[in-house]
Amino acid sequence: MTSEIEKYLHINAQIEQTYKQTIRNSRKQNQAGWDYRFGVLYFWLAVVGPSILAIVLAGLGKAFQAYWWFSVSWGLIAFSYLAMFLYPLLGVLLYRHSLMKMFTAPFANLLEWNVKTVMQVEARHLPELVALSRETLKLGALELKSERDSFEKRTYMVTGALEKVGILPGALALVIGLSSFAKTLDSAGITAHMDWIFAVAAVNIFFFLMCCYVQMMLVRYDRMIALTELAVDCKANPTSPQERTPFVHLHDSIK
Repeated sequence: MTSEIEKYLHINAQIEQTYKQTIRNSRKQNQAGWDYRFGVLYFWLAVVGPSILAIVLAGLGKAFQAYWWFSVSWGLIAFSYLAMFLYPLLGVLLYRHSLMKMFTAPFANLLEWNVKTVMQVEARHLPELVALSRETLKLGALELKSERDSFEKRTYMVTGALEKVGILPGALALVIGLSSFAKTLDSAGITAHMDWIFAVAAVNIFFFLMCCYVQMMLVRYDRMIALTELAVDCKANPTSPQERTPFVHLHDSIK
């Protein structure tokens, strides 16, 4: 049983490595194009870079009592938010030629972009999972579900459920909250530079980027759970050699 658990974990690691290698090869092919390079530069110079520079300027302004630097920092933070909102539109502009295919066969192109690679990778390793015992597969699915739920709850304790609200409602709520709080302080005759509010506005961008990564990890968990349950179903409903032939041909062609 212990050896099968190690084999199950090794298969999961192989699936992840195979998928990453496939994506890496595809990325190398796209790196030669100016649209890919421009998209990467835009992300680092327009989204991440201004936020980091804003934090540095805010720290220097605090240290040298140059509070007008906070105005520059707020401007950089606003620029980062604007660049983040425009990032999807930039993708549409850069890859407009590929998106034109969506009008001719939208569903087929979505399958080509989002399903084909994952399906090929998982079809390559599915026979290895099916070769394991049902007890190991069920235990693996149970542990994956438990770890996924635990990972999701730990993330929500820090950032909340990002996929339920998105960044736009959160940014609007942040702006409204800051304005209301500033009016409350002014009416009470309290003056403050609101350093901690600036910190919230700046860190919120990095929380958003971290949540995007977390969502990718949760999707990975869901895929491995579904693949494990598929392997259990294959063992519960074994097919005849004639029915297995198409899958064997698919597996061999992927190799």
